[in-house]
Order: sequence, then structure tokens, then C-alpha cells
Amino acid sequence: MTFAGCVFRRVNLTGSVWERVRLLDVRFEDCDLSGARWTDVSLDRVEVTGSRLLGLQAAGVRLRHVRLTRVHAPLSVWQRADAAHLHLNGCDLSEASFMEANLPGAVLRDCRLHRTDLRGAQLDGADLRGSALGGLRAGAADLQGVTVEAAQVLDLAHLLGVQIEELPGEA
Repeated sequence: MTFAGCVFRRVNLTGSVWERVRLLDVRFEDCDLSGARWTDVSLDRVEVTGSRLLGLQAAGVRLRHVRLTRVHAPLSVWQRADAAHLHLNGCDLSEASFMEANLPGAVLRDCRLHRTDLRGAQLDGADLRGSALGGLRAGAADLQGVTVEAAQVLDLAHLLGVQIEELPGEA
């Protein structure tokens, strides 16, 4: 099944199950996809704005030229997702899983990545500037080639095996 050139506006798709669906030139505005399960789903030139994806199960999804803006997606599962030209802005991805996802060059701006799991993800060229990285789950190798701001380095220090301490008498 293919949805092409569609706009879903304020649609409740909570708990929906989509298998082998292709979304082409589609826009979701203020929709609820919480608890949805996507199997073998492909998104090409898709935009999701102001929507809820709480607990979305999208393991193995294919993402091409996809933009998520102000999306609430805690506990969502994107394991083994394959993305090119992925942009997320102002999204909450707390406790989401991107384990073993292919996310080269992904841009995650001003996103909440609290306890987000990026272990085994391919992130070369990804840009996490402006995002909250506290509790991020990743290894040093997973972060190779990722761009962050200087202020974010403290949140990543423990992942890199760095211990930060102040000198005695300094505060």
C-alpha cells in the first residue's frame, strides 16, 4: 500500500499496525501515532510536525528525506532504521532506541535525548548540537564523527571514559 501526496491532519492512529506501507510526499500534522507498529515501512520525503509517537515501534524502517519537528516520541523504537537526510528539530526522544540504526549525517537539533540508546548506531557526520544529551546510551566508537557543542561534552565525558574532577580549593 502506498500513501502519496497526502496530508494527515489531527488524525488518531493510536495502536495502528502498518505492514509494507510506503509513504511518499506525506505530511503528518498534530497526529497521534502512539503505540503504532510499523513493519517494513518506507518513508520518502515525509514531514511529521507537532505529533505524538509515544512508544511507536518502527524497527527497520527506511527513512529518506524525513523531517520531524516538535514530535513527542519517548520510548519509541527505531532499531536498525536506515536513514538518509534525516532532520529532527525540537523532538523528545527520551528513552527511545536507535540501536544499530544507520543515521549518517542525521541532524538532531534541540532534541531531548535523555537515556536515548544509540549503541551500535552509525552516526558519522551526525549533528547533535543544541540537544540535551544527559544519560545518553552510546559507546565512544558510536560517537565517532558526531558534532556537538563544547557545553555538551560534560554530558558525554562518562561515555568516553573521562573522569572530571575539580582541583582542591577551586569552586
